[in-house]
Amino acid sequence: MFILQIMRHSPESCPLGNPKNLDLMIQWLETLENLTAKYDIKVVGVWTDRAGHTSYAIFDAPNMEAFTQFEIDPKNIPIITLNDIEKRVITSIKETLAFFKEYKTTTK
Repeated sequence: MFILQIMRHSPESCPLGNPKNLDLMIQWLETLENLTAKYDIKVVGVWTDRAGHTSYAIFDAPNMEAFTQFEIDPKNIPIITLNDIEKRVITSIKETLAFFKEYKTTTK
């Protein structure tokens, strides 16, 4: 399952103006793939809109339980305290097409 995580921080807590938060972000980005691997989660990618104080991460998780365990891992907690985080389960085009076709057959 793909999970989109949207992380937003305030201009006041921006890593570019806050040395402590800059260290947190660097450490998190450097260790993210090892941390997610612990829960059998793959990092599809992380993109940052620096001017908008927002980052977008896509993870490929085996299930929501694994992702929840990743979220509450002590090594992940600092990034959660720095950001407001929104997460959404998303589907690929292949999964979306299959869903729509199945839906169409069941709603006739």
